[in-house]
Amino acid sequence: MFSQKKSVLSKFILPILMLLFILSISGCGNKPSSPASTPTPPPSQNAKPVVKPGVVTYENYLNIKFDTTYDDVKGILGEGVKDELSADIIDYKWNDQGKTITIRTLKGKVVSKSQAKLGKTTANLTEEQFIKITTGMTFDQVTSILGSDYQEVNLKKSDNVIERLVTWLMPDSKSIRVRFQDDKVIKTYNDLK
Repeated sequence: MFSQKKSVLSKFILPILMLLFILSISGCGNKPSSPASTPTPPPSQNAKPVVKPGVVTYENYLNIKFDTTYDDVKGILGEGVKDELSADIIDYKWNDQGKTITIRTLKGKVVSKSQAKLGKTTANLTEEQFIKITTGMTFDQVTSILGSDYQEVNLKKSDNVIERLVTWLMPDSKSIRVRFQDDKVIKTYNDLK
């Protein structure tokens, strides 16, 4: 009878004890799992950030300043869609129902910003107003001719030179566009005809 018990012990109980021993060594026993020890899966590389409605506004565009960081801009607009052009140059874009804001960072600092379909329109522009704008005029001189209902379309800084493209846009999409360099007119465009 003792040999029968030994046979049952070796066939069933001994393997179960060995399995319990192995599980206790590997940490798979009855240890309660802690939420802090559960690893968080990495975000998908293909996942695109969702832009919160109402943040892609002209006011938020104007709040973006040169030499601030992407984190500063993210505090205004939320997460942007990243396009890494090189190790030092990264573009970020926010799009909400066709309205867009794009920034470029160089070595982590904002060096340019642009927007599309944001800002003010003006009631009426004329060819006579356009003709009065000449190379070398200041921004203030141009606004005294065309009015203050403009929208800055692009602003960039390189080698301590600031370039700015400003548009006076009519509701019918006709416009006068003026390019400034260091606050002086360098080029004008119009499609009033």
